[in-house]
Amino acid sequence: MDNNIEFIEKYIDGELEENEILKFKELLSTDHDIKQNYKLSMGINNSILEEDVMVLRETMDYMYNEELVVKRTPSIFAKKKFYYAAASVALLIAAGGLIQKIASPDLATGEVFQKYYTPYEITVTHRSGNTEVDRLLLNAFENYEEKNYEQALALFEEVLETRKNDMAINLYSGISYLEEEKYQKAKTSFDNIISDKDNLFIEQAKWYLGMCYLKTENTEKAEDVFKEIIKEESYYKDVAVKVLKDLDY
Repeated sequence: MDNNIEFIEKYIDGELEENEILKFKELLSTDHDIKQNYKLSMGINNSILEEDVMVLRETMDYMYNEELVVKRTPSIFAKKKFYYAAASVALLIAAGGLIQKIASPDLATGEVFQKYYTPYEITVTHRSGNTEVDRLLLNAFENYEEKNYEQALALFEEVLETRKNDMAINLYSGISYLEEEKYQKAKTSFDNIISDKDNLFIEQAKWYLGMCYLKTENTEKAEDVFKEIIKEESYYKDVAVKVLKDLDY
C-alpha cells in the first residue's frame, strides 16, 4: 500500500514515465483503494491553492480524523500532515493576520476594565474645616485616598445634600459608587456632570461612564462613549483608542 501511495504522489507530481502513467491510469479505473487515495491526495493538493483558508483547515481535519487514512497510510500521510500543517500556517499569515488573532485573542470586557481602570486621584484642594460641610468633605477625601470607599461615599452623600451642584464631589462620589458596585448610582453621578455642560470634570465623567458600562458588560454603550471621547479629542483619547482596540471594535 505504501508503494501505491508513492505511485500516486509521483503521478500527481509528474514524475512517472509514459509507460508508468498508462499503468497508473489502468489501476485508477480498476483498483478501488488507489482511486480513493488518489481523490484524497488531489483534494489535499487542490486545497493549498484555495483562497479560503477554512477549506484548507477542513482538509486538515479530514486528514487527521479519517480512519481509512490513519489505518492504511501511516508513514506517507504522517509526513503529509506536517507538510500541509506548515502550509496552512503560511496561508493563515497571508490571509490577514488570523494567526495574530488566534495567538492574542480579544480581551473579555472585564479584563479590559481591569487593564485600564484606576480611581481618579484627588485633584481638588483640601479646604480647612471651617464649617461642618468642610470637615465632612475633608474626611471624605481622606477616606477616598485610603480606598475606604464605603465610608467616603457616606460622607460624600452627606455633603451632596447641601452641595448637589458641586461637580467635583459628584465625580468622586460616582467613582466611589463604582468601587462599591452601585453601578446605576455611579452612572447617575457621571450623567449629572456631563449634562451640566459647564464644569471642569466632563472629560473625566465620560471616561468613568465608559468604564462603568464596561464593568456592567454593556459593551455597545461603552464603545459609544469611547468613540465620543476620541471624536472630541479628549484628554482620554489615546487610551480610549486602546480600549476600543482591545474590544476589537
